[in-house]
Amino acid sequence: MTVIVRASGRADILAMVPSLVHMVPRNSLVFLAFRGKRTCGAIRFDLPAATSQVVQKRVVTSMIGTLCKLPGVDAVVPVVYTDEAFAGSAIIPHAEFADLLARRLELSGFELRESLCQASDGWASYFESPVPKGGHPLDLITTSDAVQHIPHDLRELPDSNDMPRRVADAAPKAMVRMRKRLDTYKRLIEGVSGDSDDDFPSVLWPLGDLPLLAEEALAWDAAAIDEHGALLAFALQGPPARDLMMLQWATSIEVGEQIWNAGVASAEALVASSEHPGNADVGDLMMGIAPRPDADRVEKGIALLVAVVPQLADEKRPPLLCMLAWLNWALGLGSRAGRYLDEVIAIDPDYSMAAVLSTLFGIGLPEWAFEGRAR
Repeated sequence: MTVIVRASGRADILAMVPSLVHMVPRNSLVFLAFRGKRTCGAIRFDLPAATSQVVQKRVVTSMIGTLCKLPGVDAVVPVVYTDEAFAGSAIIPHAEFADLLARRLELSGFELRESLCQASDGWASYFESPVPKGGHPLDLITTSDAVQHIPHDLRELPDSNDMPRRVADAAPKAMVRMRKRLDTYKRLIEGVSGDSDDDFPSVLWPLGDLPLLAEEALAWDAAAIDEHGALLAFALQGPPARDLMMLQWATSIEVGEQIWNAGVASAEALVASSEHPGNADVGDLMMGIAPRPDADRVEKGIALLVAVVPQLADEKRPPLLCMLAWLNWALGLGSRAGRYLDEVIAIDPDYSMAAVLSTLFGIGLPEWAFEGRAR
């Protein structure tokens, strides 16, 4: 869904930023990118800790290089978020860094429409003169007319520094129920002696068609998640099911069926070929160099995993947390993806997919994040 929020002033711009980056930035730099009169993306970076001009120039060059990947961007509004304070003065925090940033942006061909700072006790524009002592009141942001046009689910967002380091546990009763169900499924599948459907307990039949299970799961309501969430979590403990569902949720059931039909012995079926020209290149999709995923499907998959993970014991969480990390990365939400990945590594430093994702995320956002509409 596209939401149009008109910003008529500086406070309106500051009110909009958290909803664009899906968090309340702290000690961050956010680029609001424009094509013409409309924003087409927002990119958040950590503020450089180093005060050396040489280091800051290198960091700024890297930041602007990322901005340059967004096609058609002709203007930008940088916003500095800092825990530093005005403390009653008219000096805006990080003024030297903002000046360096402005000069580099203009040298790179971008129109600098505004340059803002939100500190711990006030805000101001680096363009305004004189700057009021102590900056402008933060209340002007929270009471901005723009706030009422922001979707409700994007008004109360986590702080970028205070996002939880781990997914909170569900109620003990729910966790006990989940553990018992997983133990039951494990005993049942270990008791299967043959390959026929008759040898398979009916409760496990959905595992015989993982693409169908993955597709149906996207439509589950709370009651269905409560009823079937344990079976989904059980299936996702294996890498093949984990990767199939993750990539299917990002694309379509056809991609899930392609992976399902390929099996472990047919790697050539995971790419397009003369025999299967409609196939997706699964490797490219995983690496973020395929067509943009379906954001609505991705968000449904994220919501489903967010509902299931809290019920799991730590040792059962890594596969689902890796999925959460990749799906958020696929949406361009790199900071949130990194937090999920950090939790995987804290639970199991040797979990193989965590190593793959660490390398992947280290390269940057997926290429599709810089095509057309960006987040």
